[in-house]
Amino acid sequence: MTRIAVRRLTGFDTLVGKSGGLRDFPKFMAAVEEAPSGDTVVLDWSGIEVVTASYLAATFGTVLRMAMAGDLDRYFVVVGLNKAGVDELTLVVKVQGLVALVGNLDKDGSVHDVCPLGSLDRSYAETLNAVQKAKTASAIDLYERFRTRTRIGKTAWINRLSNLHRLRLIRKQRIGRQYVFETVS
Repeated sequence: MTRIAVRRLTGFDTLVGKSGGLRDFPKFMAAVEEAPSGDTVVLDWSGIEVVTASYLAATFGTVLRMAMAGDLDRYFVVVGLNKAGVDELTLVVKVQGLVALVGNLDKDGSVHDVCPLGSLDRSYAETLNAVQKAKTASAIDLYERFRTRTRIGKTAWINRLSNLHRLRLIRKQRIGRQYVFETVS
């Protein structure tokens, strides 16, 4: 897990406008690319007093879309945003049709209480919640666990899990003949 302190990265505590975001985007990319491929990047917005939706769209929104498109093999968790910053990020993810993981940072640097922010269909939210509770799960695991409560088949579970991976909300790795999915934090 790689933590990027946005305040230190940008040198500002007020981050506004698309032009400010375009100015700082190369700094974000350089910092993200220093993280190993497949790593979870924790973007820590602590110390940022004001951040606007246009700034977030030009920086974090662009990086997240690149990851979803497969151009950037990283997973992202946003921490440290104040209430106004969360409201601005909510606007960005809703307008752009994205889903971001938002959590809290402990004093020891560990991330907890990670939850999705944005428009996530109820079935995908339930699947993400099941993976978060289990920490790791395959489509067969979820099929077996929920077989008595739902009529969802193994193929539907793999489709849900694969889509959550495409959104960069869970990790995917092949173990033997099956894929196993796990939380990113």
